[in-house]
Amino acid sequence: MASRACIFRSVLAGVAGIAAVATVAPRMLAIDPPKPQTLAGPELSAKEKVVHVMNRLGYGPRPGEVDRVAAEEGWEGWVKKQLNPDKIDDSELEKLIHDRYKWADQANILDVRKFAPEEGKGDQARKNLKDELPKVVLLRAVDSKRQFKEMMCDFWRNHFCVDSSEFDRNKTRRWTAAHYEDQVIRKYAFGKFKDMLSASAHHPAMLEYLDNQYSKAGNWNENYARELMELHTLGADRGYGNDDVKELSKILTGWRYNGEFKFEFYGDWHEPGVKKWLGYKIPQGYEAGEQAITYLATHRYTAEFISMKLVRYLVNDNPQPALIKKVAAVFKESDGDLPKVYAAIINSPEFMSRENYRSKFKTPFQFCVSALRVTNAKMDDAGETDKYLKKMGEPIYLCPDPTGYFDQAERWMDAGVLTTRWDYAQRLLRNGVPGAKVPSSFMERYSSIENHDKMVDKISEDLLAGEIGDREKKIDGKAERVIGILLGGPSFQQR
Repeated sequence: MASRACIFRSVLAGVAGIAAVATVAPRMLAIDPPKPQTLAGPELSAKEKVVHVMNRLGYGPRPGEVDRVAAEEGWEGWVKKQLNPDKIDDSELEKLIHDRYKWADQANILDVRKFAPEEGKGDQARKNLKDELPKVVLLRAVDSKRQFKEMMCDFWRNHFCVDSSEFDRNKTRRWTAAHYEDQVIRKYAFGKFKDMLSASAHHPAMLEYLDNQYSKAGNWNENYARELMELHTLGADRGYGNDDVKELSKILTGWRYNGEFKFEFYGDWHEPGVKKWLGYKIPQGYEAGEQAITYLATHRYTAEFISMKLVRYLVNDNPQPALIKKVAAVFKESDGDLPKVYAAIINSPEFMSRENYRSKFKTPFQFCVSALRVTNAKMDDAGETDKYLKKMGEPIYLCPDPTGYFDQAERWMDAGVLTTRWDYAQRLLRNGVPGAKVPSSFMERYSSIENHDKMVDKISEDLLAGEIGDREKKIDGKAERVIGILLGGPSFQQR
């Protein structure tokens, strides 16, 4: 059986050729055919382990970072720090964000609107804030020293997805999503799952997005109740039916936000009477909703579903049932303590096995961020990169489906999308992506290498820890061309 990395190379061969024709033309039109390999293999080397954690638990290394981590702390030391993000000094980045985007990280939701961009009034100001939120998300992903936190924020941003598009009925999510990002996703990504679930359930962005804001007695809306069980907790078709969706929607009638955009229970909107839900008789009133959410947060099926998604995200697109079972046990025993759940995955033999090394495929977001990091690009404005993400199919906070974006390989192996990745890489190296600048020192490190093969070896080592195919090693041209082809090529898409 071929390894997953080889399968990626085979699948990408065609689209790599298309992209090469479109952007870099001659002589580098084919990618190595897959070589027969087995899933088993030798233990990862010390350097490979560092590469693995930095690509899987973060958005890839900055130049020279792999060698520094390998020499100073090893992969275990790096992971230990990343599991405690609050102890990592990220004050320089946070100061830059708060100076540039004063609405960021405001605990009071009305302060977010107060500090919204001033260009225009009303809807226009909110639209500007909607455009600024992706810039902050990208800036943090690229420059934060808390790389694992940023990776997990991306996971939970999709798990508890809200869409801030212009289809928003009252146009509130254009700015409440910014508060949601800080006070739901970022606040609880390293806390307890039940606290993040509760924060999401009470937040105006979610209440608006899945229509619970408009769900009332005699005219309840089932959208949030359905997604609460199917997407946020139990998983699809696991222990409940349509009647349970209907009854939960009744339980949650009256859960709304008020004129100050704070959660409030509207008793006169609440469906009266006892509800029969998941085999229980649920009395009317606000507390019933709180109890229902707590019950879902701590349910065995929820532990299994969340563990499956996390293992799929961090280990392999096809997660092993035995590992899911072990992680789910930690989830239950720890009452959904997320850092303990993360640690159970990372410290498992499966995580660091060769079978799972470079077995994941970068989403457009992961690709753009990793390209910016590996070239040591300085980002002053992420607006143009966000436009590229739209072309690639993953605009930030604009997912049209409450499932959020998927991270499995087959979702992103599209010739058109991958051609756009080549284009982004080429433009980035020419400093043709406004707001992102690759420093001249990055290219200069290769200009003094006269031997072409040695230059390619050095570039492949810096970009991919030397792990490229034989055909990729034969790329001709100057350093900029070689780097551009490698960034857009199959090997860089693996992580």
